[in-house]
Amino acid sequence: MPTSPPFGPKTVATARDLVTVLGVAPRGAPLSKTQKRFNQLIEKLSSQRGDLQRWQAYERFYQQQVRDQYQPLVARLRDQRIAMARLLDAAMDGKELRQRERDKALYLINQLIASLLEGGEDPVVVGLHDKYAAVSLEELRQERMELLRAAANEELDIDVDSYAGGESPAEFETWIEEQVRAARATAAPADEPSKRKSGKPGKRATQREQAAEGGTRAVREAYRKLVSELHPDRETDPVEQQRKTELMQRVNQAYKAGDLLGLLELQLAIEQIDAAALAGLADERLRHYVHVLEEQSRQLRDELAELIEPFAVILGESARRKLAPDAVQRLLDQDIRELKNIVRKLEMDVICFQDVRQLQQSLGQHHIEPLDDDELSMPDDFAPRRGAPPRRGRRR
Repeated sequence: MPTSPPFGPKTVATARDLVTVLGVAPRGAPLSKTQKRFNQLIEKLSSQRGDLQRWQAYERFYQQQVRDQYQPLVARLRDQRIAMARLLDAAMDGKELRQRERDKALYLINQLIASLLEGGEDPVVVGLHDKYAAVSLEELRQERMELLRAAANEELDIDVDSYAGGESPAEFETWIEEQVRAARATAAPADEPSKRKSGKPGKRATQREQAAEGGTRAVREAYRKLVSELHPDRETDPVEQQRKTELMQRVNQAYKAGDLLGLLELQLAIEQIDAAALAGLADERLRHYVHVLEEQSRQLRDELAELIEPFAVILGESARRKLAPDAVQRLLDQDIRELKNIVRKLEMDVICFQDVRQLQQSLGQHHIEPLDDDELSMPDDFAPRRGAPPRRGRRR
């Protein structure tokens, strides 16, 4: 298991280094606008790829930390909460607690049940809920389903009789959302107004189409040049054939992904091109390269944003600043430390309160205060106030 998170130095060439070897170099005259843009994109793409690689490596490390450290602690916490709820339930069945102590114990049982039900409805928790609640969990579920069915049928005009799922309100709500999305998707084309009366494309649209076609040709031409030199079937030397086979795998992957930067790097590696050759490209050809590289940059930006988004959700307000793997790791480490302390404290309480006199003493010292929605956990004397698996959102 890794012992340190993988967000150290980047393993790819730095952006500046790549521009030095692959960018357009001045040849006496100043660089044109297109040449400058090409160099900027080379630098930007290199930086984006480095960021993506670091986040991908960290995401794997993070999932391992959650699986190996965080989730087992959450499971231990749930077990101890159930143990505490059963202990308090047994005390309520006995005669040792005075009325004030019983009121406090009942309050704590209700808080524990509410928290435990968020994590699942195992028989012990459901049994405790039904013992102390005025309405059983099954009755509450049926009432919720009836309300949802009525609302879906009357307000959203959904045929609820076509629902073939289970009796879980959460599943039924998901099904309703799917029906609403499907209805909107069906209605959208008819409702969408035409943006142009004429069927002819505008000037900008034509230019974009031409740039896209030119970009596709540029990728295809780079691919063909590489294939012509690297095809392993034309090589008789076994060692060289293996090298070319490996390079061809990279060529095919880059071509399939439309990765012009990757193809240019391979051309550079086998000395098919150099900075002087790029400087000698016609401006129109370079514009085609720029178009493809801009699209690559957008794709990398979107891929990176999709990878980071779950961490932003977990961090909540803290995500307003630019996220970095080391910031996420610091908060994960803090959450794990807090959760360990909570579990350790609760385990000690469960042992101590086997003695009803110690339970009575703790209940007598405890002052009940209403909890916020995100603090439905055991209050101070039984566990730290923030007794729920800590922070900001659910760990993935």
